[in-house]
Amino acid sequence: MSPEDTDLIELTLTTIYELDKLLHLLRDRSENLDLLGVRLTWEEHRIAAWADRRNIIADLKAFLENRARWSQLVYETTNRPEELPILKRRGSITSIASVASDTSISSPGFSRSARFKLAELLSRDAAQFAGRVTTLRHGKITAAGKALDKLIDNSHKPVPEELLDEQDKLEEKGINDMEHIGKFVMNVVMQWRKYFIFLVCSSSF
Repeated sequence: MSPEDTDLIELTLTTIYELDKLLHLLRDRSENLDLLGVRLTWEEHRIAAWADRRNIIADLKAFLENRARWSQLVYETTNRPEELPILKRRGSITSIASVASDTSISSPGFSRSARFKLAELLSRDAAQFAGRVTTLRHGKITAAGKALDKLIDNSHKPVPEELLDEQDKLEEKGINDMEHIGKFVMNVVMQWRKYFIFLVCSSSF
């Protein structure tokens, strides 16, 4: 071979080697971008799940402090017909905090028929709380868990312990600590129903 042929072969081999390195780098970069996308998906579901949990707890607190709160005034009746309070709504869930004091269940003159209607509304509220907890569990929390599992399976490096601990905390607070909310609210509603029945039986004597 001539020196020119040797130089050409050397240049060709060097070019192929550098091109192979570049392809490996591009492949690694693409994988890293995919993993970053999965990480962002996990973050989105995680943040949204915490937000939903805070909203449920806030609405539950307002529900217990307002509409479900016991008051002697709720048992007073008048001879004039009473209308059930108009409840403002936020999305598909009753906005408990928006119920004004002049339309609350503790307003005097709340008739017996209105009490039974209220019991039906409280039962519906209880079912909605249970539904929100179930949606949280099987929606955003489950989606966050699946995203983290995908990140673990596809990552060439160990996933940071902080992410695993955060997911465990989310499932503990968002699932285990919330699973009895629906039953608790329904028990509160049943106390209303039992007392309403007691009032009706008492008035018949």
